[in-house]
Order: sequence, then structure tokens, then C-alpha cells
Amino acid sequence: MVDRMVSEKLKTVNLTDNDLAKDHLRYFIGGRSEIKDELVYRFIFPERPGALMNFLDAFSPRWNISLFHYRAQGETGANVLVGIQVPPEDFDEFRSRAENLGYEYTSEHNNEIYRLLLRDPKI
Repeated sequence: MVDRMVSEKLKTVNLTDNDLAKDHLRYFIGGRSEIKDELVYRFIFPERPGALMNFLDAFSPRWNISLFHYRAQGETGANVLVGIQVPPEDFDEFRSRAENLGYEYTSEHNNEIYRLLLRDPKI
């Protein structure tokens, strides 16, 4: 199917291994965001009481949470997509706080499906 589409000069994106698309974006509707200084990360929250509070306490109250999408993964934890408005001058502090939190996390800024469907092309 993909070969046929490509031969017809239709742009295709293979999402087979794209966890962002499978775990989060398939539930979203709307469009692109024009939120200034938004960073989009996927965190794995441990499945235990207080995990959300630990997350919220770890980050500066100066930063606005612009997106929060929680997907339970059973006993292994929860896959959480988070958008946080962090000015460029605070980025090193953000990274340090994310590391100190101790939750596994991944930036989705360069994820092809995020760029295609959610991120404002002007950003």
C-alpha cells in the first residue's frame, strides 16, 4: 500500500513504531497549537500513590502546564504526555528538574507526527 501511495506521489508517514501516535495522539482532536515556549515531553509515571504530586512539585510554579494526557499502562506505570511552557532562559533548570525527578522521559519536539499534526509550523 505504501509503495502504491509513494508511486502516486502521496506523502506517507509510517507510524508503526511511533509511541506518541499510538499512545496519545489517536485520542486528540483539534489542531495545531500556538503556545509560546511550549515543550512537549512524554513521561513514564510510576504506578504508586503520590506520583502526580511528585511530578507537580518537581517543576517551577513559573511554568504553565499547557497539555496533560494520562494513559494508564497497568502495573508498569502510566504514559503521560505533558506540555509545559518554559522560557528559553529556564531550559537548563527544566532539564535539571526533570532529571532529578527520576521518571523516564522523552522529548517529543522532533517527533514527526507531533510536527505534522500539533506543532505550529512557525515555531
